[in-house]
Amino acid sequence: MKKLFALSLTCLLGAGILFSQGFEGMMEFKKKTAFDTVSYTYFVKGDKVRIDEVGAKSAKVEGSFIIDLKAGTMLSLSHDRKMYLEQKSPAPTKPGGECKIEKTKNSKQILGYKCVEWKVTNATENTIVSYWVTSGKFNFFGKMLNVLNRKDKFSVYYAQLKAPDGSFPLLAVMSPMDGKESERLETTKVEPKKVDAKNFMIPAGYTKFDK
Repeated sequence: MKKLFALSLTCLLGAGILFSQGFEGMMEFKKKTAFDTVSYTYFVKGDKVRIDEVGAKSAKVEGSFIIDLKAGTMLSLSHDRKMYLEQKSPAPTKPGGECKIEKTKNSKQILGYKCVEWKVTNATENTIVSYWVTSGKFNFFGKMLNVLNRKDKFSVYYAQLKAPDGSFPLLAVMSPMDGKESERLETTKVEPKKVDAKNFMIPAGYTKFDK
């Protein structure tokens, strides 16, 4: 349980309305390592975010996080066991050694969004992470990271950027100092749309897991 942790004119106008109010919709991305690939889906609505983790072998949603950004709380759901767990935010993790931050002049289009490369280099940890960051109405992202306080380098190093509110990294690539890619976190779909509030409720029949 603890392990759980982008058309017609009408569509374009609809998307513009959604972005003017802050992002609401669905995002899909994959985390690739030398060992496996894990798929994730975000559902975002107001101050609520749901993260679904899709199993590589099962191809189904195995676990979910429901995050209340305003309250700073989160729930983890185990769908096989039909249970949920209230979780506290862990203490923030600091990188070992100094992180050198560079906003490069490199840019490219990803899923129709202009992204600029930010590079974080940490010689002590023999790690370089390149983030391809877009600016927009993705205000939920920084708040979400603050609640999750994940310990992985993608999350820890991104916090060092102090990126403006509304920024979102559509692609992040990690490598040791020799430049050979070791991990990749890649957004594969961004779909602004109305999201059903039921996505952020505990499903019927789920029981609370007590430690």
